[in-house]
Order: sequence, then C-alpha cells, then structure tokens
Amino acid sequence: MNFNQSFNMLKNNRGEPIFESLGHDMIVFLVRLLAFLLIIYIGSYFVKKVDKYIEKIPVVNQDINTKQFTKSITKLGLNLVFFLIGLLAFGFSESSIATMISAIGLGIGISLKEFLSNLAGGVVLFFSRPFSIGNFIKINGVMGEVVKIEVFSTHINSLDGRRVIIPNNVMISGNIINYDTNLFRRIKLMLSVSYDSDMKKVIDILENISKTYDGLDRTRENFINTMEYGDSSINILFMVWTPTKGYYKVRGELMAYILDVFNKENINVPFNILDINLSQNK
Repeated sequence: MNFNQSFNMLKNNRGEPIFESLGHDMIVFLVRLLAFLLIIYIGSYFVKKVDKYIEKIPVVNQDINTKQFTKSITKLGLNLVFFLIGLLAFGFSESSIATMISAIGLGIGISLKEFLSNLAGGVVLFFSRPFSIGNFIKINGVMGEVVKIEVFSTHINSLDGRRVIIPNNVMISGNIINYDTNLFRRIKLMLSVSYDSDMKKVIDILENISKTYDGLDRTRENFINTMEYGDSSINILFMVWTPTKGYYKVRGELMAYILDVFNKENINVPFNILDINLSQNK
C-alpha cells in the first residue's frame, strides 16, 4: 500500500474520507467568507446612501454641528450592525456573538478607556455646544477654525494651514477660548508715548479716534486711561469695541491709523535704544 492509498483511507470522526471532508469544509468556508464580504460591501453601499439621505433632511441641515454629528454616529452604528449580520452569515451563532460582544465590551471598558471617554466627549460637545463649525477657537495652545466635529474627535484648521485633530475628551477637559461666540469683541492696545508729550492732547486724540473711526462700535463704553510710567515711556491702555466679524482687519488698520495720527500731531512714540560702548585696552 503506497502513501496515496494510505492517505485516502484516512477518515474523520464522522467516518468520511478526510480528503473529501477537507474539500467540503473548504468550500463551505469560502461560501461563508464570500457571504460575509458581500454583506460588508452591501452595508458600505447602504451607509453611503443613508449618508446622502441625511444631507437632504431639513431639520438636520439647519445646523452643521447636528449634521456632522448625526452622520458620524449613524455611520458607526450602521457599520456595526452590518458587521454583526456578516458574522451571522459567516456561521457564528447568536450566543457566540453575544459572548464576543461582552468580551469586547469588557476589553473596551478596561483597556480602551480613551475610546469611551472620547465618545462621551463627543456627546457632551453635541449637547453643550461650546463652539460651532466655523468658530475661531483656542484649545491647549492650538488656535484655529473648527471645521469638523465628529463622535470621537474635533478637527481644527490652524493659522498656518495645518489640520489638527484633537480627541473629544481633551476638548471637554481643556479650557476653550471661543473668539466668535459674542457679537462684539474688545480691541485692547497698550500705547506708549514719550515723557515730554502733552498727555491731555494725547488722551483727546485717542478719545476722538474712538468716536470717529469707522468699524468701531459707539454704543459701548470705551476705556482710555494712563496706566503706568515705564522706563522710557508713559503707557496708555486703549480699549474699544468692534464687531467680531472682521475683528483682526479693524484692529490692524486701527493700529496703523493711530501711529499715523501720532506722527502728524508730533507725538513721539519711543522705542528702545541700545547703546554699546567699546573700549580698547592698551
């Protein structure tokens, strides 16, 4: 009896030739794998359709935060459902899947605390609304425009054009500065003039600018006062209000305008001068 005859005589525990059994099991495995992949593909197609449908829901589209959060959590939920259906098609029993979910849940609870905290952070951000899409904020040293709020993270475009992705648990635990929440912002400038300046004239000029300069809000009280005697200058705190929209443009142009007026009125703006004395030892 040669090796092939001996191999063909081997049987499994059901009394079937092992070669035929392996072939049958391989075919069953491939069919189940194909069914699993087909369900995942159908699920992916269905999720894309649902995602496009959400774009057309008027209630959701009234607020871009709600739209992005709804789309994000819907994708997560539907992908999970189709994955579980795929496991059933692959041959896993309901009890096996339930056990696997329990084990995964226990694993997530123990080792993936960040995952859960980010999910909770996303829910907190959705309901508390400390900022919205398009707001200019600062968080943990990152300053930029909020472009996306997802279930697990928030996306910010920084001033230099980088995309910064911050976990939502960091977003809810850090100090957030939202520059766009209020309709008006205060321009705060510390202005320095020389000691030989006519201070009454300087204050009058600044008061006039605060009342006549385009872009400033005249319904709110301004703050213009001498604050301190510096090493080489008298320092004046100049605070005026302007609409939040266009804040930086108004601020920059206002600074240039004040300097121009000071020059025309012969008000000296001091600057630091460094004197260097060189001595040569003989």
